[in-house]
Amino acid sequence: LVILLLCLCVSGMANAEDGILKKANLKVLDIGNSYTDDATAMLPLIASMSGSDLSDMCLYRAVRGGASFKNWYDRYYDKDNYKYSISKVLGGINAAITTGAGEGTDGSLFREALEKEKWDIIIIHQFSKYAPYYEEWGSTNDGGYLNELLSLIKDKHPQAVIGFLLIHSYWDDYKGNQEKSSFERWKLIANSVKQLCKDYDIGLVIPYGTAVENLRSSSLNNEYDLTRDGTHCGLGLCRYTAACCYYESLIAPRSGISVLGNTARYDETNANSTYPAISVTDQNALTAQKAAVLATNNWYEVNNIED
Repeated sequence: LVILLLCLCVSGMANAEDGILKKANLKVLDIGNSYTDDATAMLPLIASMSGSDLSDMCLYRAVRGGASFKNWYDRYYDKDNYKYSISKVLGGINAAITTGAGEGTDGSLFREALEKEKWDIIIIHQFSKYAPYYEEWGSTNDGGYLNELLSLIKDKHPQAVIGFLLIHSYWDDYKGNQEKSSFERWKLIANSVKQLCKDYDIGLVIPYGTAVENLRSSSLNNEYDLTRDGTHCGLGLCRYTAACCYYESLIAPRSGISVLGNTARYDETNANSTYPAISVTDQNALTAQKAAVLATNNWYEVNNIED
């Protein structure tokens, strides 16, 4: 399996715009919500332990809790009431934007992020409530506004590659899980992203939700489907897996250094014993890395790493 994975790292499922990932002074903006936090929280640690040269790139994230396409579109026009933040995740260069917290209906930080810097890649994703239901994305309801947000981004950044996060699904028994199955809900999310890629010019997919589902298929899954509250990635190993996939999708093609064999480890403690945290150890890290590599090379299919 390890030999197979090493081959996949070289010859796996390619993004449509792989060349952009090797561009000098690469600038990436990820626009999302707390799932963006989940996917990138452990990315700096993994990247630093990889030996990858990040000196001529940067990754920033714009995060608003529970944000949908519509919420970010409204944010640009000062019509969203929730706080948000813009921060730098990693990289040796800086974007010409202001980082920090944005208050209430003040969309000035977000407008500046879209108007003041020339981004090479802009990544978006849908709010988890609507993520499985692609038929809603093109509507003008709360689960819609995909076209409006894409038009806004393309108007400001016609040169940018549009990326998309394929997010993870809820715990089987979470009250908001209409499918009552993390796997069935993930399938709907994956199929929605698959259809999106057919209908729009999406140049990069980060399928961290598939990586998490791969991990769930292993003996490392727990009774809460590796979540910390029924919805978000569990602290420690699940977040690590998501970040491994993010790294493998964005940074590995640039540096030529796969996440497979990465030595990043993390001791995680959580006072909330209802949803236990799982530390990243020598015993489980490679399984998480395999889950990420397999997902990066096969976005829409779950693989049991232990088979």
